[in-house]
Amino acid sequence: MFQSILFLAFYGRPVFGSAAARDYACVNTAESRDCWKDGFNIETDYYGKEEAPEGKLVEYELTLSQQIISPDGYEMLGMVVNGQYPGPTIEADWGDTLRITVKNNFTENYNGTAVHWHGIRQKETNWLDGVPGVTQCPITPGDSQVYEFRVTQYGTSWYHSHYSLQYSNGAYGPIVIHGPSSANWDVDLGPWLLSDWYHDDAFALDHVGITTNRAAIPKSSLINGKGYYECDPTNDAKCTGTRDYYEVVLKQGTKYKFGIINTSTILTYTFWIDGHNFTIIAIDFVPIEPLTVDTLNVGIGQRYEIIIETNPDFDDDSSFWMHAQYCFINQTDIVDDKVGIVRYESAGSSDPPYINKSDYHLNFGCADPKPESLVPILKQQVGAQANPLAAEDYFRVGLGNFTWPDATNSTGSVFLWFLQKLPLYVNWSEPSVKKLTIDETADFPPNSRPIELDYETGQWVYFVIESDWDPAGAVDQYGQEIRVEPSVHPFHLHGHDFLILAQGLGKFTSDIQPNLDNPPRRDTVDVEPLGYVWIAFQIDNPGAWLFHCHIAFHSSDGIAIQFLEQPSKLKPIMEEAGVLGDFADRCNKWDDWYQAVNIPHNATQADSGV
Repeated sequence: MFQSILFLAFYGRPVFGSAAARDYACVNTAESRDCWKDGFNIETDYYGKEEAPEGKLVEYELTLSQQIISPDGYEMLGMVVNGQYPGPTIEADWGDTLRITVKNNFTENYNGTAVHWHGIRQKETNWLDGVPGVTQCPITPGDSQVYEFRVTQYGTSWYHSHYSLQYSNGAYGPIVIHGPSSANWDVDLGPWLLSDWYHDDAFALDHVGITTNRAAIPKSSLINGKGYYECDPTNDAKCTGTRDYYEVVLKQGTKYKFGIINTSTILTYTFWIDGHNFTIIAIDFVPIEPLTVDTLNVGIGQRYEIIIETNPDFDDDSSFWMHAQYCFINQTDIVDDKVGIVRYESAGSSDPPYINKSDYHLNFGCADPKPESLVPILKQQVGAQANPLAAEDYFRVGLGNFTWPDATNSTGSVFLWFLQKLPLYVNWSEPSVKKLTIDETADFPPNSRPIELDYETGQWVYFVIESDWDPAGAVDQYGQEIRVEPSVHPFHLHGHDFLILAQGLGKFTSDIQPNLDNPPRRDTVDVEPLGYVWIAFQIDNPGAWLFHCHIAFHSSDGIAIQFLEQPSKLKPIMEEAGVLGDFADRCNKWDDWYQAVNIPHNATQADSGV
């Protein structure tokens, strides 16, 4: 097994964490988690370019390959990182610089790859965002790429392949950036990766989905690569008979912190632990005022940092189930909701008693916590919108019949999703960053045409995402009426945190008033089935940034758009960084490989590319 290799070698306004107000005696302990070091603390404005502690260089090597894995006791050919699933934890301190070498050792189906660092803003390093067809050309099999960037945020996240559906086959792992917390805790339990799991190749499952309009149902749910699938090894050679629930042991009188990450392909989960409340202290990479809940929805790509305490009402030998059920009402039982076990320190190894789900959990729905309950510690006020909020600023989720461009091996009419009239399709050999910096006269084809945000630094742009709208005669490529189908959609923005101005069920109407006074801020938000979200973000990060539904099948099938933010500024930034030559070389190498190997073997692009 490979091991990860580690080497240690708001915009112009005063805040409590600024240099003028730093408390250098404030250090991070179990009694002062809001402090960090060198005068930096929970109120430091980490959006400022220089507002992060001076850090060290931290290096990792990640090798992506394929091997047989059986996380729930059933074998499949999975995609792994450094020979393990999930991949190793990338760990650093706030302000450190990460230098990560990614090697492509995939041998099946001539896969390229690229790795996205989910939630990392990549301030002025857009070309390192890891999205083939948008920010880079894929890494050719047998080749490697170095991603080097400074981490100016802190909290829990994950890295994953953004090459089509590779992460659904296992190509991902956690990221932990240590920093201050908004509440005190004693022991860090680390990241908990919550995932649905299939026993078949995700690419094959998606092909069935777009030809039949029937989504594949996961076989099980996992925490940190452990789960339980009921099968009989005497009747099925792929059934190993070895499976485990994820377990943690807690000591009375101790506060534990963990970061939960939904790394699923399709399921937004409703999560709870029998007999316990827990306190949310961060959403995505944003610390918030502590919020105590007993149940929580976690959308794909969302992260919550949580503190849990033992319950004094229970004995030291007690144990409890962790639950994660699909949030969609009347479909909550499509996979077993038991995903892990919490044991107190004197508990034995037997399974906890199962408590039947109440109507409260069965009808919890798919909503994020109420927006007014998610209050960021670092306050931001939303400025006036620079864009007109015209028709192109409304992203309406629809489903219709389309044909992928001729560059793919998927022919004929298939069921695809879209945000703006057409499903997204990007060309892996002609990424948007290349068009902005090298092939500057190249045009964007209709399926990848981006939204240009050529505004001044510091201005704000607003957008509405709707999953409940009236197609009013809108038709697809084949003249059939567009369909609006109920589904939860977790939307993720690259390169930014956005602020949630309004969020709810039903149609978005003109009488809905935005919250402009320190609204919730994050990078991934759930749009409820037949609901809406109104977001805003600040122009401050030049580049090409993807915005997409994080249901992997939906992103693969077209629910994505890209923003071109201050496009004329990207080339000078890349020239100053001295990276244009390497960028062009990688694209040339990939295009040569694709023409010489992929096309003759009919291993060509068969989805959106992202």
